[in-house]
Amino acid sequence: MLQRKKLASLLLLAGVVSAGPAFAQSGSFTFVTGEVNVQRKDGQRVAVTKGTPVNPGDAIVTGTRGMAQLTMVDQAKISLRPNTQFQIEQYADRPDSDQGALLNLIRGTLRTFTGLIASRNRDRFVMKTKVATVGIRGSGNVLFAGTAADCDPAKVEASGGGCDITVNHTIEGSHAVTFGDFGAPGLPPQQGGAQTLVTGPGQTVLVTGRGDVRYIPTPQFIADAATNPTGAAKTPGGAGGGGDETRNFGPNDGSGSTTVQGTSTTTPVGNNGLGFSITDASGNLIGGEPLGLNDIVIAGGSTLAGQALSGDITREAGNFRSYRMYSGLSVALEPSLDGGVARDVQTYSSGGLNYTLGRWEGASFGYFGPGTGGLVPGSAHWIISGSGFPAYLSDVLTGTALYGAVVHTSPTNQNNTAGTLTGAQLDVNFSNRTLTATIGVNMPAAGGNAGGSWQLTAPDVPITFGSFFASTSDRLRITNGNGQSSQTNSSLYGSLEGSFVGSGLQGAAVGYSFTDQTGTSGNHNTVNGVIGFQGPTQNMAAQYRDGLVSDPMGILGSALVRNFGTANRPDEVTADAQGRVTAFAAPFQIYGGHQSYAIGGASVAQSGIDPETGLVWGRWSGGVALVTGGGQQQPLALDRGSLHYVFSGVQNGPVALPLTGTATYDLIGHTSPTDTLGNVGTLNSATLAADFSRRTVDLGVNLTIAGQSINASANSVPIYRDQYFSAFRGVVPPGLPVPQLLNITCQPTCPNPIGSVDGFFAGRSGQGAGMMYNLNGASGAAAFRRAGG
Repeated sequence: MLQRKKLASLLLLAGVVSAGPAFAQSGSFTFVTGEVNVQRKDGQRVAVTKGTPVNPGDAIVTGTRGMAQLTMVDQAKISLRPNTQFQIEQYADRPDSDQGALLNLIRGTLRTFTGLIASRNRDRFVMKTKVATVGIRGSGNVLFAGTAADCDPAKVEASGGGCDITVNHTIEGSHAVTFGDFGAPGLPPQQGGAQTLVTGPGQTVLVTGRGDVRYIPTPQFIADAATNPTGAAKTPGGAGGGGDETRNFGPNDGSGSTTVQGTSTTTPVGNNGLGFSITDASGNLIGGEPLGLNDIVIAGGSTLAGQALSGDITREAGNFRSYRMYSGLSVALEPSLDGGVARDVQTYSSGGLNYTLGRWEGASFGYFGPGTGGLVPGSAHWIISGSGFPAYLSDVLTGTALYGAVVHTSPTNQNNTAGTLTGAQLDVNFSNRTLTATIGVNMPAAGGNAGGSWQLTAPDVPITFGSFFASTSDRLRITNGNGQSSQTNSSLYGSLEGSFVGSGLQGAAVGYSFTDQTGTSGNHNTVNGVIGFQGPTQNMAAQYRDGLVSDPMGILGSALVRNFGTANRPDEVTADAQGRVTAFAAPFQIYGGHQSYAIGGASVAQSGIDPETGLVWGRWSGGVALVTGGGQQQPLALDRGSLHYVFSGVQNGPVALPLTGTATYDLIGHTSPTDTLGNVGTLNSATLAADFSRRTVDLGVNLTIAGQSINASANSVPIYRDQYFSAFRGVVPPGLPVPQLLNITCQPTCPNPIGSVDGFFAGRSGQGAGMMYNLNGASGAAAFRRAGG
C-alpha cells in the first residue's frame, strides 16, 4: 500500500533529507551516454554519471555524442540531445512545492514531459531560449534553440553566424510560445507587442530573432527527437499481438458494468450505504499502540523523522544515540548521533503523553549507524515520543484543534549559542487535513555574532498519515528581525518536520532547522531545535475506510510505490444503488494530500462487493472522471486507461492481527488488468499468505496483457502496524538502502521490470485484505478473504 509515512520517508531520504541546499536536490541523471558535464553554480565542472544530482544554477553540456535524461523531483523527464547546452535557473526540491520552474535552453535540443510542478503551477513552469519563451500548459514537447541560414529551420547550422531561431513542437498537452520575454514590459500583441501562439498536440511553432512567430510543418530533426529521443535504432511495429486475453477498450467499458464477483444481486441496504454493518473494532483501541512504536525527530543542519520499536533504540545514560528504522517502513537506515556532550536533556509526562528530548553538542550525524556521519556545526537536537495511534487517525478526523508547546530544547546556532523559543503553536484543521505552524526564535549576540530573531510560519501544511513537512521551497516562510523574508531572499532557508504522537494524537513532535546568510559572514546563523506539543485527545473511534487506488495518469512515474493509498471518512466513499463506488478521496500527487475523485463522465466497467468482509472493488473507464482539490477541478481522462479501486468496509478501530500463526487468503474478486495503451488483460492468479508470528506476508500476481505474461512475487514483506504492506522493484535513489522484495519476470521478455504490489488488511483481526498492483504499467485490484474466517 502507498503508506503516507513510508512514502514520506522514501522521498525525503532520497535527498538524503533536508530543505537546505546542503542536502536537497531538484533532480538527478537517470540516463547518461557519451560526454556529458555539469557546471555547478560555484563554477565547479563535474563529469556526469547516472545518479549525479542537479540543482538550480547548474548548467549541463552534452558533447557531439553525449545524451542524457534527467528525472526531476516531481517526476518530470528532461532528455538532452547531443551538442546541447542547458541551464536549470529555478526548480523546486520537493514534489509538492508551490514554487515554479525556469529552464533555459541556450543551444541544442531537448525533450520534456512535465511533472507535478507543472500540473500544479502551469503559469509558473517556463522554458526560455535566446529568442523565445515557452509557457507550459502540459505536458510534453521538443524544443530546439540554435541558428539557421535565412532563419530557415531546414538550414540549421552547426555553429553561429546565422539567424537565431527556436522551434517548439508539442507532443502532448499545449504550449504558449512567445517571441522574447513574455514577462517583460511592453505593448500587448494586438497593439504590436510580442505575439503568442498556442499549440496543441502535433503542432510546431517557429520563432526567429527577427520577431517572427508562426506555425510551420514539423522539421524532420524535430520529428526524430519527438519519436526517438535517445537516438536508439528505430523499430517497426507497435504493441505486441494480443491473444484472447487482450482487447482494446470497447463499448462495455464505456457504458456497461460487470458485477459478478462476490456481488449481491439485491439492492444493498444498511447503515453505510453498501448493505453492510459497521465493523466494531473499538476493542482494538484498548491499551493504545500495541507494538511499542516510537516517533523520533532529529534536527541538526537538516531534519529527519522516523519510527523505531523501543528495543531498536540505543541510549547512553538514558540519552538517545541511534535507532534502527522500523522494518515496516522498508528503509534500512540506522540514524546515529556519535560523540559530543549531552545537553538540555528533559522529560515530560502528562495525561498519558510522554516525551524525552535533548541535544548532543559537537556530535556527528549519520544515517547508516555509528561512525557513518559528519560533524554537525553546533548541536544535533532530538525528541522521542510514542507513535500516534491509531496510525490512520489524522486522515479521518474532522474539526479543528490547537496544540501548544509544552517542552522544547533551547534553540542553538552553529557556535552552540543557546537562544530562546519565543513562541510555538500548531493550529490544526483535521477537516482539511492541514495545519498551520508558527515558531518564534531569538538568538543573543555572542562571540562576535550579532544573533537575531526569526519568525517561522507555515500555513496549510498537508497532514498525511500523521506526518507533516514544510520547507522554504513550498509553504514555510521565515522572516528575520531585519525584515528579510525567505520569500524574496534565497539566503534565508530551512524546514520543519514532525508527526502527531500518543494515543488519540494528543501530542506532536517537531524538529526545525534553518539558515540565515543575509548578513555578513560573521553574522550567519544556522539554528536547530525540537519541540513537543500537546493538544486535546482526539476521537480514536472515528470511523474510516482504508483504500487503494491505481495511477492511470502515471503521476507516480518511476517511483518505487506505484499505487495511491488512502484512508477515507465513510461519507467520502459514495456508491450507487448497486454498491458501485462513484466517488472517494485519494492523493493525486506523488506525495501526500487528499483530493476528491468523482466518476463524472466515465463509467463503472467492473465492480464487486463482498458482504462478509465489506470489501468493494472496481474499475472506472471510458470518458472523463473528475478530480477536485485546492479549489480547482482537473479532468482525469480514462478513454485509454482505467482507474482501479479497492476499499475496506467501515470500521471504528484499527486492525489487530493474530499474535501468532499463519493464514492463507482466498481471492474473492478482482478487476481485469489494464495498461495505458487501452489494453485489457486477464488476471490469471493472485495469492496472499500471512505469517502473523513474523508480521510478514508472501504475495504473488500473474497476469497476461497485450501478448505479455507478467509474474510477480515477494516473500517476507513486512506488515506496517498490523494493517499495511508494500513490495516494490524499481530505480532506487543512490545511497538509499531500500530492500526490493518484489521479483518480476515476463514472457517473452521485459528488461528492467518495475512495479509494486501494495495492500491493506481489513476487519477486527484482518479477515479481509485489499491489494493493488502496477507491474510494468499493467494495473489491477484484488480482494481477499482469510481462509476459515
